[in-house]
Amino acid sequence: MALFLSTFENRIDSKGRLSVPAPFRATLEANHASLFLYKSLVLPCVEGCGPNRISQIVDAIDTMDSLSDEVATLTTMLSSAQEMRLDSEGRMMLSAEFIEFAGLEQTALFAGIGRSFQIWHPKAFREREATARANAKANGVPKLQLRQNPSSPDGGS
Repeated sequence: MALFLSTFENRIDSKGRLSVPAPFRATLEANHASLFLYKSLVLPCVEGCGPNRISQIVDAIDTMDSLSDEVATLTTMLSSAQEMRLDSEGRMMLSAEFIEFAGLEQTALFAGIGRSFQIWHPKAFREREATARANAKANGVPKLQLRQNPSSPDGGS
């Protein structure tokens, strides 16, 4: 599975168009996927992913109590989701709502986080990154439970 990794900065033009980084477009194409954006529930950024990730979120919500506060919170995220269309140059038109929500100005920073990515104001992302690194230095790196991949010759290591 192709993943969204690394960071990229691209300019937002006067019409609100933003180029999706070529590696992110390649990830979407490798997965034969459309692009969806939605407002983050807890961060000042817009999140992006393909339809498989959106389906995983919907499937997880379907297992929960439909009248719970948790479902109300998660469906708020889904209600902001928009399917984005890329033009022939790989640009998407960001809505004024997304631009305002993430505090974007002339430049946006794409941060790949695996199966999805985030779009940040560059300064806000760098501040959050510095805080996360300081937390790791002070408190240690969170322990990961890595699954072995049975399809790789070394068992996934």
